[in-house]
Amino acid sequence: MDSVIIMEILKSKNVLFVENNEEFAQNFMTLLELFVHKIWYCKDLTCANQTFQAEKIDIIISDIKLNHENGLSFIESIRKMDAHIPIIVLSGNKNEEFLFRAIPLNLCAYLLKPIKYKDFIESLEKCACSFTKSNSILLKNGCIFDQQNHIFYLQDGTSVELHKKESAFIKLLIENGCQVVTKDRMLESIWNYEDISEGAIANFIMRLRKKVGKNLIYTIPEIGYKLGI
Repeated sequence: MDSVIIMEILKSKNVLFVENNEEFAQNFMTLLELFVHKIWYCKDLTCANQTFQAEKIDIIISDIKLNHENGLSFIESIRKMDAHIPIIVLSGNKNEEFLFRAIPLNLCAYLLKPIKYKDFIESLEKCACSFTKSNSILLKNGCIFDQQNHIFYLQDGTSVELHKKESAFIKLLIENGCQVVTKDRMLESIWNYEDISEGAIANFIMRLRKKVGKNLIYTIPEIGYKLGI
């Protein structure tokens, strides 16, 4: 997947960052905030648990040793609630006990301090890719449709916000693949049998093409539309 698109996906994500070394945390967050929407910072697991319960958290980055607390215990508790949220573990040593304990936790990365920039970027890319697997659809032309957040990512990484009806129509096209989506099917699925004129449908398609590109939607005269890529 294009790295530009990957980084664009991260711009809408919130990170819970758990780290008790404040100097390291400030330096790490200075870099991290260049890539994500918002960072929730916690120095202990009480704060981390409260924040995870209260806020919309998309990614977790946590150290293992937090004074007298163990970050892996926190991650194990998170996995019981959410099996898919992307998690990156930070560690100051190569303790084999920690490594073996981390294996079943489905981590995006296990980074050893000091963190290398290349490893940091690769771990973020893995996090972004996990969102495309669960919420988004990668199209043949390299575009990405995020059906949960109603966002369409163009080939150059530009994000386009879609209205619910626009998002529903693109999803309908994708679900039908090479088959034609008739106008009657559109009225049923998109407008719930509202009285919509031919002109209104044509304007809807025209506006959507301006957003996502003219090649995405192929017109079948007098019948309907199909996915054009």
